[in-house]
Amino acid sequence: MITKTTIVAFFSKGKIIFASVAAVITFTITLYNQFKSVPKTEISGFVSADKNSVIPVDAVVKIISPIQSETQTDSKGRFKFKLPNLQSDTFLLIIQNKKTNIETKQNEWVDASDGRKDIYVLFNSDQDLDKVYAPLGKSMSPAYARRTPNVFRVLNQFHFPKRKPH
Repeated sequence: MITKTTIVAFFSKGKIIFASVAAVITFTITLYNQFKSVPKTEISGFVSADKNSVIPVDAVVKIISPIQSETQTDSKGRFKFKLPNLQSDTFLLIIQNKKTNIETKQNEWVDASDGRKDIYVLFNSDQDLDKVYAPLGKSMSPAYARRTPNVFRVLNQFHFPKRKPH
């Protein structure tokens, strides 16, 4: 027969008390982790056609490395990402002008804990053409489409001897 004294005697043993306390602590930590909020990091900025003032550009802004996310600029050229649980500090942004389909890429450093709210992307015809590219299957202009890719220009600097057929 189970009596109050046998139950108290069972739970008064040292190992059982320790195991019971450990189980309660583990359950409490698991419950806390289940319901705690995940901090979100904000990454935001502007896409402008002028470097001196903000002239909004209707664009799609994508983060493609190390995570994937996409947003669009609003009527004032602003974009904003709210990303949970960031681990990295460097991001590759791809910005696509919706009217011309021309894309540009830009690396940005972002503090993973605080985020960054001052990213400025210049997107106009005066920008460096090495940072601008057309999506696959589309070209920006005939001259740009015919230019030699950077890889071939670098390889052409080296003179490799030709192999003789055997």
